[in-house]
This record gives sequence, structure tokens and C-alpha cells, in this order.
Amino acid sequence: MLIYLADLGHNRLTLSSDVYPLGIANLATYLDGFLRTREPLRIEIFREPQDLKAAVDAAPPDLLGVSNYAWNENLSLRAARYAKRRNPRTLTVMGGPNWPLTAPDQVAFLRDVGDAVDVYVDGPTYEAERAFLNVVRRFDEVGRRVEGVREAPIDGGAWLDASGALIKGGPVPRIEDLDEIPSPYLLGRLDAFLKTGYFPLMQITRGCPFSCTFCNSGVAGNSRIYAHSVENVKADLAWLARRVRPEINLCLADDNFGMYARDEEIADFLAHLQERFGWPRYIRTTTGKNNSERILRVMRKVKGALPMTAAVQSMNPEVLANIKRSNVKLETYARIQQELREQGMQSYGELILCLPGETKDTILKAMSDLMDSGAKRISAHQLMLLHGAELANPESRERFGLRTRFRLVARNIGDYGMDGPVAETEEMVVETPTFSFADYLETRVFHLLLTIYFYEANLDEAFAVAAQGGVRAFDLVRRLQAMLPEAPAAFRKRVVDDFLAESEEELFPTREACLEWAYAHFDGLVDGTLGGNLLSKYSMIGRFFTAADTLAFLERGVRAALSGSGADVSEDEIAAAFDYLRVTQLHAPFAETLAATPRYEARFDVARWYADGAKRPLREYAFDAPRVFRAETPPERRAMIRTRLETFGEHPQGMGKFTRTLFARDLRRTLTEEPSPAILGTTR
Repeated sequence: MLIYLADLGHNRLTLSSDVYPLGIANLATYLDGFLRTREPLRIEIFREPQDLKAAVDAAPPDLLGVSNYAWNENLSLRAARYAKRRNPRTLTVMGGPNWPLTAPDQVAFLRDVGDAVDVYVDGPTYEAERAFLNVVRRFDEVGRRVEGVREAPIDGGAWLDASGALIKGGPVPRIEDLDEIPSPYLLGRLDAFLKTGYFPLMQITRGCPFSCTFCNSGVAGNSRIYAHSVENVKADLAWLARRVRPEINLCLADDNFGMYARDEEIADFLAHLQERFGWPRYIRTTTGKNNSERILRVMRKVKGALPMTAAVQSMNPEVLANIKRSNVKLETYARIQQELREQGMQSYGELILCLPGETKDTILKAMSDLMDSGAKRISAHQLMLLHGAELANPESRERFGLRTRFRLVARNIGDYGMDGPVAETEEMVVETPTFSFADYLETRVFHLLLTIYFYEANLDEAFAVAAQGGVRAFDLVRRLQAMLPEAPAAFRKRVVDDFLAESEEELFPTREACLEWAYAHFDGLVDGTLGGNLLSKYSMIGRFFTAADTLAFLERGVRAALSGSGADVSEDEIAAAFDYLRVTQLHAPFAETLAATPRYEARFDVARWYADGAKRPLREYAFDAPRVFRAETPPERRAMIRTRLETFGEHPQGMGKFTRTLFARDLRRTLTEEPSPAILGTTR
């Protein structure tokens, strides 16, 4: 029996999914371990749609299994239809979290996919292995006849019968010991990805104890936590550490990493690998939503490679009740931020726009509070109604008056030779009874400015100078928003005006209208001139493509905020902070800025002042005489950035992907004092 398993990602513009296809690799090793067929079993796994098409053309499979996420649903369906056209006897099976919770919605979903999918692997998202095994066993038992598979219900499977009625088997029990799934790393299932720019993905635990209604991890059946043994996790990590390049990041698919006692032992082992192999340098995951003391201990152990994801989503008690969520108190959150700053560690604060009951004022206050607490990276996500999340159910939509529009999933479009272009869509909440569409646009612009200027302390020296004069970071960003008519023309047009225009143009009343527009504008979408993740795209333009104007506008904003305030901050101190930023910041084109080694004359030791926490006035860090420094990018940093650019591309869409997996200060030059300073004049 020939089985193809495909976890496809769009790759026409940039990589829409940047991790190893762990889910289908798990399916493959599970089938190898538990399935005994009457004929030899051969399983191949695919990430790239082009590779799957070539394989289907050369040897159509007996069974094709495809994943279903919000970012690849239509691509997976297109591949399934293509395989059916090449061989109508191929059994097509789809599975994944992008699956409705209610029976009427499940019927509508299966009706929409039509004959592309013979069986949907239903049941808890985390138990695809057992459900898929049941389907494959049935297929083998009936002599690989597609029609025979659906003669009786299958536990974990769902489909529509000839009359359109929903046929479902019973639920599959959860896997309580995840070691039941043989390691795809140790068995070589993922060897082909070692030389790519993809990031290795691991899942240490399954399940989430929280019941957030906007998340498809919050279903009741997944509330119990099950895990791999620490020994097996260590074995996989050691295997990876010996094989991946040091600049390749580690990604963990856990919902709450760092929250459990076992995570401390794993963090100790990661620290050992860092010392021995220099890997991992960056760990991308979602940290836990409580037990902050343990999460901090885990972060300390891995030497700053793990940022803390403080996903508060809202700080409005009414909203939190509506979405069935509780948060740590703001005082506790502020204490955590203080600890993180003292340890030199990063924290991310996450909010969601347009949650039921939220207002413009409450979301802006939440941003202000998070900034005041010390969070340096704040994301204000848009509310997407996900299949598998309670908030997407009809009752929730009506109860909370959610008004939605459809847009393309960023970067998820391409033509892979399977009967024309294919794109993905998502349903966004853009208005509620308490949050108008105008409020939505205003907060989006504020978040854009926040991301350009404040994200990960990207330009923090400027904010620190302003803070010396009593100017809060939140107030400075709001001032910049009010000053936008005065911004340099390139920044105002290329960054803000175009962002606003596209923010309205990207929304459509129906999914069909969205796709019709996408296919009519295919060329502009794939070359990046249209569409994409607009916040990411325009923040990248602001940070890297209009860098000089972007920094000049911030300097104008700082001077305006301090002017007439009576602040004891001199013109020389302001100039020193911005001169330092101009010479250290890397920007596009990177081939030029990575190679450049500019020299600059300094009257103040800005680097030491900032390293000391900017607690004293910058003038106290004045040199006795001006000194000259050489600014250059260390070789290992150049290698890391070039690897990212080769993988994702040097354009706003691709850079939005690769900056997610490094720290903002990785995109800076390092200063070295010249042994014999000479007066060169300033860089201004």
C-alpha cells in the first residue's frame, strides 16, 4: 500500500509555514509501529506542494492524507482533488484542527469540500494518530476500495452519506503516554529537512487546561495534559543538536511550555546543549499562562533564548468573562516584567482586538498598562473566528453581535500546477456593538507605530531619553500618531497611508468575493505588491526600507514631547541617542549594510548608559574627549541574517517571517573603539 502524507505550506511568496512537518511525521511512525497490512506498506511525507504533485504524477498513491489548518485548507483540498483526478481510486483523508464544533457546521463544511475528501479524521485534534490508523485499517480490510471504507462508521472518522446526512463513528481515546508515538527524528522521517531553512518542531505535551473561547485548543476534551517522557524529549533534542546548524531555531508546539515541573529538567538539558553545541539560540513557543515563577526559572536556565509570551488577550474584566479566561493581576505582571528586565530576558504581551465587550478605550488602556509594566513587545492580534473554537459557533456570533469580513491569509497564495492558483481565506471580526470599524482602524495604526518603534526595544535608547524627561512610552507613540500629517512624505505615504488603504481594501463581505478578487489580482499578490500580513509588511517597510525617515520622525516626536516640558534633557543628549541608533541599526539593502563598517564620533557612552538601565542622565556618561568607534556586524550574526534572507527573501513579506525568530537587537552592528581616535565630525 502506497500512502502519501502531506502537510502542505504555500511557498510562492515566502514560506507560509516555517517548521518541519511534525504532525504527518508522527502519523507515519505511528502507522509503521501499529499497522500490519496484507501488502508491503510504503509511506512518504511531503511539505512542498510541487513535490507532492510530482509524486502523484509519477505514482498516484492508494491513500492521500492531508492536513487542515487555517493557512492551508484550500491548498490541501486542491491537492486532494488533483490526486482524485489523477486516480479516482485514491482514498483522500483530511484531518486537523480547522474543523467545526457543531454538527450543522460540520455538515456545511463537508458539503463545501464535496468529493475532494472521502473521510475527515474527526475527534480531538491531538489524537489524529489513532483515528487515522482506524481509517487506514478499514481501507486495507475492504481491499483498498474507496466505497468500502464508508460502508460503516469508523471511530474518529466523519463523512456525508449519499443523502447528505452526517456519518460519524465514536470518539477515539486520547493517547495518555505520548511515547506511544515513535520518534520521527530518531527513525529518520525528518532527515530531508535538516539541510533546509525550516525550523525543527517538537511537541512535549498535548492538551491545554484553559478554555479560552477564541482558541481551538480550548475544547473540553483537550483539558487533560499528556506528555512524552523527559528521556525521549532529551533524546530528540540531542539528535537535533548534533545535526542542525546553530543559527536554526527550535520551535515547540506546546500551548503552555514552562508551566510544568518537567519543563525545568528539559530546560536544564537545553542549557547543556547550548554549552556543548551552541544550539538553540532562540526557542519559539507559547509559554504558560500561570505559574510565572517556574516559567522565569525555565527562562533563566536557557540563557535568554526563550522569550516569555504573556498572552493576556484583554485586561477588561467583562471581556475576560465573555471569553472564559482569567489573567494574572497587573501588579503580578509588572513584577514579572521587572524580573525579566533585571535578568536581561524578553517578554511578549499579546492582546486581541474586537473581543466581545472590548472598546477602543479599554484596549488602548491595556496597551498603556502593558507598556508601563515593562513589556517591550506587544502584539494586538485581530480576532479570527476559527473552526474548532467556541466563539465561532452560531450562538456566540449572535450573542456578542460579531460583525465579520473575509480576507486572504497573509502570504498564502500560489500556483503549483494543480489546476490553477489557490489562496487561503480567514474570517475576521472587524466590528462589535462596542468597537466600531473606525475604532478598529485607529487602533491598527497605533499598533503599527508601536511595532515599528517599540517592538522588542528596537529603538529603546530613544524612548529612554524621552523617559528621562518624564515622557511615557505610550504617550510618545500616541504623539507620533497625532503628528502623522507632519511625518516625512516617504514614511507617511509608504508606511501609514498605504497601510490604511490596504486595511480597508483587504476585507470582503464573503469568502467567495475574497477569492474572486485574489485570483483576479494573482500577479500582484505573489510579487508582494498587494496583500500579505499588513501589520508585518508595513512595519518591515518602516523599520528596514524607510529607515532614515522612520528614525527622523521619531527624533522629531521626542523633541516635540520634550520641548517646553521643562525636562532636564539637553539637545546634545537627544542627538547622541539618535546618532548611536543611526550607526548601529541594520536596514535594507542588507548586502550593503552587512558589509559596511561605518565609523562614528561619540561624546557620550550611549551603550554603557543603556546597559546600566538608563537610570541616570546620559550626560553623566560623557567622555572626557570625543571618541571614535567602528561599527560592524559580527560574522556569526551576518551568517544568521543571510541564512534567513536566503530562506524567506529580502522583501517586506519575507522579512516579517524571519524577524519572528530572532531578537530585534540581532539586527544591529557592534561598536568597537578605534585605538587612535581622530576627529571625524558627527554622522548627522
